[in-house]
Amino acid sequence: MKKIIALTAPFLILVGCNSNEVPDTNVLIEQKNVEGLRARQAELVNLNNLLKQELNKVMAAIDRLDKDKKKSLVTVLQLKETNFVHTVMLQGIIKTDQNMLLNAEYAGAVKKIHVKEGQKVNKGDLLMTLDDGGLAQNLALQKVQLDLAKTLYERQERLWEQNIGAEIDYLQVKAAYESQKKTYQQLKQQLKKSALYAPFSGRVDDVVVEVGELVSPGVSPLLRLINLNNMYVEADVPEAYFPSINERTNATIEIPVFDYSFTSRVTHKGTHINTGNRTFRVSLATDNAKNLAPNLIATVQLVDYQNPKAIVVPLDVISENFDGAQYVYVVNSDEKAEKRFVQTGLVEGAFVEILKGLRVSDRVIDEGARLVKENENVQVTNSL
Repeated sequence: MKKIIALTAPFLILVGCNSNEVPDTNVLIEQKNVEGLRARQAELVNLNNLLKQELNKVMAAIDRLDKDKKKSLVTVLQLKETNFVHTVMLQGIIKTDQNMLLNAEYAGAVKKIHVKEGQKVNKGDLLMTLDDGGLAQNLALQKVQLDLAKTLYERQERLWEQNIGAEIDYLQVKAAYESQKKTYQQLKQQLKKSALYAPFSGRVDDVVVEVGELVSPGVSPLLRLINLNNMYVEADVPEAYFPSINERTNATIEIPVFDYSFTSRVTHKGTHINTGNRTFRVSLATDNAKNLAPNLIATVQLVDYQNPKAIVVPLDVISENFDGAQYVYVVNSDEKAEKRFVQTGLVEGAFVEILKGLRVSDRVIDEGARLVKENENVQVTNSL
């Protein structure tokens, strides 16, 4: 059976004109008729353009009229302005400025320990007493001598004010009294060192010595006292973030060993860049965080960028061409996949901020983004 091809009028007219006025191409070649060949070329180009126009018209009609045409099934994202937060993750350590190993200030044996490990104490509480080696008795004797010197001085002073007695007698009594007073104060200070008092309120973390043990000043540790109410987190931040991290910068702190996290903020930003590792130091508040102890490892997420009106999309919908330009596919008004080049910003987790190229009204293809081609018919399976 012969196939019959129906052609449009412009095509038939052109073919008819060609058959009547232009010799066969092979004849033109045999005749070496360059002018004729050029004329033939021009007419074939016109014919090709007409065929393309006709093909486009047919394809457009099929897209418009064929209800059963094949379409790629896709889902689209509902874009909206959202609060985009970018963080930098660091390792920190729990610290306190009141974590002190108290040393002996007096040489002698431990006479009595007044506290237990884990006990809470207040500033000024007596923690430990050392054997003073008879210093307390010497102090009592010195107090008697001081009182006598004071009495003699006051009596001689009254006589001197009445112009009675020699000046030398007055001066000798006064010097003796001042000397006794200084000696008494020195003994009193020495005796005070034989007792250990809490320099701040806190918890006794460790008692190092036992009763009867000999200790030496500045050498022998007695106990460790820690204040858990004034703790903070310390972290080293790369210098690249120096412009974006400031005091009051928000953060999230996680204590991995407890599987516990809390919100925080930078309370201090160092101005010194460490030349060894090119970092600067920050301190972060712990406020009323629970389950903290000095030197615990912490994971710190510092907020270095925030845009409350950002457009973000999942990373997996972003494609890249050979030139490194990034693009996404959107569904246009003709229900076709349209390639849209975009400029991306920072990445947080599985999402990236779009700086240029998209509007809130755009329908960005999500599922199926890696399979569709440009100008391909698509069918959206989720409604926005």
